[in-house]
Amino acid sequence: MSYDDIKDKKPMKKGEVVDKAENGENYIIKLEEDKVYEVAPIAFYVWNMCDGEKTVTEILDEISKEANLETSQIRDPIVTVLEQLQEAALISL
Repeated sequence: MSYDDIKDKKPMKKGEVVDKAENGENYIIKLEEDKVYEVAPIAFYVWNMCDGEKTVTEILDEISKEANLETSQIRDPIVTVLEQLQEAALISL
């Protein structure tokens, strides 16, 4: 998936936060009783922003401002995180 394919989509998170992982850094998100995922802080941060209201472009802009980085520097990594979240069914695009 490319940025141009998803830039106007409004991703919606699925599942609920259960806890922090034993390492104290990652987060545990549960979709169903038998579907539990451990995600890194950046993936959790992006997942949490997927409220069904913001477009992918708006999410990128917000992260860009907060991280004080150019949007072009974070576009590909964030698209990759969104792909992985979608593959795990943790967001719908």
